[in-house]
Amino acid sequence: MRFAVTIVAFSLGLASANLLAAESANPPPQYSKRQLADCMTRRMYSNRTLSYNDAAKACKDQLRGNKTDAALNNAPKPVS
Repeated sequence: MRFAVTIVAFSLGLASANLLAAESANPPPQYSKRQLADCMTRRMYSNRTLSYNDAAKACKDQLRGNKTDAALNNAPKPVS
């Protein structure tokens, strides 16, 4: 009986360690779903040929602070 309890405890310890490692490897995004949706709406409205997936990728990069060529090219031009 003790052996079975030891094996179960050891297995739970390994499982919890794996879960903690997985959580630290993928930190939560630093933006809200609303910010992402607003950014995607603006991008897809200004460029009708832009796909949903391309808009999502560009907005995620923009909200994370990564300036890519796609994010810079799709940005709205200021009105002079």
